[in-house]
Amino acid sequence: MIKNVIFDLDGVIRGIKNTPILEILPEKLKKKYQLQYQNDGLCDFVGRYLSLPIFKEWDKGFVLAEDVFREILRKSKEPDEVIKEVFYSVLNPENNFVYLQTIEFIKKIKSKGCKIFIMSNMCKEIVDILPKFLDLSLFDNDAFSCDFGLRKPDISFYLKALEKFNINTTNSIFIDDNIKNLYPFEELGGKTFLFDNSNINDTLEKLDKIIQEMSSN
Repeated sequence: MIKNVIFDLDGVIRGIKNTPILEILPEKLKKKYQLQYQNDGLCDFVGRYLSLPIFKEWDKGFVLAEDVFREILRKSKEPDEVIKEVFYSVLNPENNFVYLQTIEFIKKIKSKGCKIFIMSNMCKEIVDILPKFLDLSLFDNDAFSCDFGLRKPDISFYLKALEKFNINTTNSIFIDDNIKNLYPFEELGGKTFLFDNSNINDTLEKLDKIIQEMSSN
């Protein structure tokens, strides 16, 4: 029987708006870089740098936003003044959003008695602004990588999160949009579900059926 439903955050509950870079830049820079960035958005920008190792260190809480910013400056050939404006816009709540379908689904299963948790790789700066666009009262508890100095798929992170939640895996399901992050939870004896936000309604319908079936056993 499923009693605990654990959600990843990014790509499942929270997303970054692909705000056009030209909308982010101040007026004096819009004209200067109009041609260079006419087709680029915030997600496009972030995607260019996510492979930098420092992003994992940011998730673990070992570095701060300023350190990541300086590393991007060091690695990038883009104008420094553009990088500064665009990078820090990720930390603006207005450029973040929640998947409303997921939120409604969480409310639905919570009303049926499930306990709801977040287990996510996330830097401290984003965690700090979460209450500005996400109702954290929907969740019974949360575990963020920046609080533990560990990140998925390190199995130690899962163990510490489960200890914090005071639950076990036998009656729990973990939902993530990265299949690599599901394997450790399965190793610990839990159920998992791969989330596809490109077809979110169908995804939530499938998840609902799985939870119902498991809860009836």
